[in-house]
Amino acid sequence: MAEPIEPPPRGIRLATIASVPIYLGWSWLLLGVIIIVLIGPGTAARFGSVTGYSIAAVYALALLLSVLAHEAAHAVAARAFGHKVHRVVADLWGGHTAFDASHGTAWSAATIAIVGPLTNGVIAALAFGGVVVSGSEVTVSLLSGVAFVNGALALFNLLPGLPLDGGQVVESLIWAATGDQSRARVIAGWAGRVLVVLIVVAIIGVPLARGATPDLSITLWTALIGAFLWSGATSAIAQGQALGTLRGLDVAAVLEPAAAIGGDRPLTELTSLRALPVVVDDAGRPIGLIDHDALRSVPPDAVASTPVSAVTTPAPAAWTTELRVGSEALDLVRAFQSSGSSIVAVTSGGRLHAVARAARVNAALSRN
Repeated sequence: MAEPIEPPPRGIRLATIASVPIYLGWSWLLLGVIIIVLIGPGTAARFGSVTGYSIAAVYALALLLSVLAHEAAHAVAARAFGHKVHRVVADLWGGHTAFDASHGTAWSAATIAIVGPLTNGVIAALAFGGVVVSGSEVTVSLLSGVAFVNGALALFNLLPGLPLDGGQVVESLIWAATGDQSRARVIAGWAGRVLVVLIVVAIIGVPLARGATPDLSITLWTALIGAFLWSGATSAIAQGQALGTLRGLDVAAVLEPAAAIGGDRPLTELTSLRALPVVVDDAGRPIGLIDHDALRSVPPDAVASTPVSAVTTPAPAAWTTELRVGSEALDLVRAFQSSGSSIVAVTSGGRLHAVARAARVNAALSRN
């Protein structure tokens, strides 16, 4: 389900490419330091302090560029399917691409998800090819790191559970097979929870069962990543359940009649309307509502000569929606979210058809 657009993340705005801002979250800087601290001593022992720690810094930079390449692939694919991309972010947990998938399909969702890991797989293969032909020990070390990082990113993200890309593919396959996106998301979310349990058991539980003590740093990273994945899976389950509730909403029951009136018409015509007046343009498209405070301030002797446009409040952006068959409730909720308005106009063929009030929709949802 499409979420309201959040404020920009905290961090550094690296660039804006094709109108899409790219951010480096402050938390990623911590990850970069951790990588240098963990890898630096080993590479310094092989190549000397300056070269060794420089290689460790390049590893950190390679991880950042690999994550950005992964997210850029998502962004390009989303754009190709006509989705608006809001931003790309790299942070402690890897990265994410925020885009509006409100009119997506199972096919588009799966494609957008899979191109990220595939991009990392291609980079890993190219880096491995460089390792094979390179004669420099330093170059081999660097390319080996790039190959490992991208291979790990590809394989990890392909694990079949949300919030990972592989989980999105699972959701898309179930969605395509059943036609029920809400059920598919709940199942893929539970698959993500199962993955967390399996990862924790494999990395921590099995060594403990054998009488061994897992490495502290590995245990901490497993706990952090597990918590992140569990949170994402739980969120996916909640989204799926909310989506299911929306699917059960009878949209026709929450729509209210609306009366179209042109902005050039005199205020006297408002008295003959038997439904909520909505101001429309010459093509019948909704453009605003009546400001009742302004209407009350019009002197009685000026009502007949005052046009409706004089007491019209312009509608917020994205406050109209053309309902699609099978997605009416979701389209309606997205219109409320996008516009921030308590009233949205429903159109048919671009012309005013009805209106919906947020209070009435929320009341209907609470009964489902």
